[in-house]
Amino acid sequence: MEKIIVASFQCESNSKAKLHPKKEDFEYFKGEDIFKKLVVKDIFEKAGYTVIPSIYAVALPSATVTEDIYFYYEKQIMQTVKENPDAVGVYIFFHGSMEVDNIGSGELYLLKEIRKVVSSDCIIAMTMDAHANITAELGNYANITCGFKTVPHTDQKESQVRAANALVYALKNGIKPYLYVQYVPFLLKNDTLLTGEEPLKSLIFETLEYEKQDDVFSANLFLGHCWIDAVNTCASTVVCATTKEKAEKIAKKLANELWSTRKDYKFKIEAESPEECVRRAVAGKENRIFITDSGDNTTAGAEGDTTGILELLIAANPKKKTCVAGITDYDTVNGLWDKKDGESVYLSKFKVNATIKSHGEILGWTKEIIGKSLTLSIGNVDAVFTEYRSAFIEKGNFDKANVDLLGYRIVVVKLGYLFTELKPYADRELFALSDGASCVELKRLNLKKIMRPMYPLDEFEWKA
Repeated sequence: MEKIIVASFQCESNSKAKLHPKKEDFEYFKGEDIFKKLVVKDIFEKAGYTVIPSIYAVALPSATVTEDIYFYYEKQIMQTVKENPDAVGVYIFFHGSMEVDNIGSGELYLLKEIRKVVSSDCIIAMTMDAHANITAELGNYANITCGFKTVPHTDQKESQVRAANALVYALKNGIKPYLYVQYVPFLLKNDTLLTGEEPLKSLIFETLEYEKQDDVFSANLFLGHCWIDAVNTCASTVVCATTKEKAEKIAKKLANELWSTRKDYKFKIEAESPEECVRRAVAGKENRIFITDSGDNTTAGAEGDTTGILELLIAANPKKKTCVAGITDYDTVNGLWDKKDGESVYLSKFKVNATIKSHGEILGWTKEIIGKSLTLSIGNVDAVFTEYRSAFIEKGNFDKANVDLLGYRIVVVKLGYLFTELKPYADRELFALSDGASCVELKRLNLKKIMRPMYPLDEFEWKA
């Protein structure tokens, strides 16, 4: 039977972050085990193809990927490709914003290497994150890409299925799809770009309408990832169709429509300085108020180690029970780990007395235990310190740390927009415009390599 190779290699890069991903930071599966994470196997097998699994290597957003780590995984994928050069199809689940030191786009490099081995007739299909920074050359090496249509992301599985079905359709009908990339020169605050809100809601609906046409495989809006300083960092529209003319026409139409909305993206919640967010939270009457420390967002590659908002809350001495979760601080967790719950300690970093509240655990991106947490009480403020970087995106993270989310009236998390899993617990959301590796204020990022002009750093007229 004809063969389709399947793999996934993902890491969303952040140029301002300090922690480069290591091997242990990647969730890794090989062979048939990759289908614990990927949902495409049944689609290919039911269509009559032999599925050749390679690897699944996915890391939490981090700093740029070093060459040694990149090639460790890239070579494994390429080994599978070299062992199966006669494959009629390749399916890869990328992020789309992996930046590799001295190489650039990790996705583009891998696609080029694959194309050196497989037949020119081999169809390469991909799934990508909506925040991918698409390279102009992508269409020279791949045929189909299906990006997420939701932000916050809820359609990862559906996007895999769309790409797999498109690949099967192309193979069964002897079609080699044309992939057209159209840059859109804007780079907006990622946390204002929500697909459930206008104007993106209507634009996403338009892409779905295009995809109902028999000669259109996919129509995508890629919103860009502003925390990578790279030449391909910006928004784009990518369309895969049976002809270049069709793909180009739709991509340019979508690009012009997306460009026309560039001034319409605003925060849907209160977005203020950290000082103002703390003031509003302390004064607020709501039952539970969340503050997101956006500049230190661990889901965007930041380290999660800044203490600015904690210090503001300690100074404010709120009457409400308050929790700051979680602050990456290996030394504090391990230096005080042998202390018992209820024991008093002195935190020289903050020049305050504190009480050990609870010992706990922290979860990784895939809900596995990755380390320890230690919660300290400073008056009414509980600070959850974590041994390693972690993202408190749902109640389960608080449960593992042995703190009761429902017992707090002010909760600080190191995120951007609040994850869907936490929204039911939030009566009010405050978005802190804090500094850090994931700062949303573009001018503070000091990007040097991006294309110019670029809105909103520059004011100019543009048409695809």
